[in-house]
Amino acid sequence: MAFEQSQVPAFRAASMTDLSAIRTLEVVEFEHLAYPYFVLRQLFEVHGSDWMVAEDNGEVCGYVLTAIGPEGSAWFLGFAVAGHCRGRGYGRALLETALEHCRTSQVDQVFVTVRPGNRAARHLYKEVGFVWTDHEHDYFGADEPRDVLVRKLYH
Repeated sequence: MAFEQSQVPAFRAASMTDLSAIRTLEVVEFEHLAYPYFVLRQLFEVHGSDWMVAEDNGEVCGYVLTAIGPEGSAWFLGFAVAGHCRGRGYGRALLETALEHCRTSQVDQVFVTVRPGNRAARHLYKEVGFVWTDHEHDYFGADEPRDVLVRKLYH
């Protein structure tokens, strides 16, 4: 009798070898706003120990790039789940795993930006406790508006 593949991804800390897969997801999901590989590489040097990835059948299918600052706050600088893994709870579980990492790292609040029209992302962030805090029309440059959301953490 054959064993079925697990329907639950593995969540783990990102490693240097994950950068290519993260970059690929970045390009697919964020197109012209994707982080270039060299930026991911340098961000990894500074914040990589706080990054999380989701693996499905041995392949990176999602990530959260977390930057923890010195004043008890953090930013999710990037978050994506591959299209073929959406709708299966991977994104929510990945965000909750990253939030728990922030909580154990004594972070008080986590920020993230989202395109105002991205209803799916807004809904997911709301489900895990993020609330709207600000809007900037040109956050990522001309005509690239973002809403800023925050999630307060309690230890």
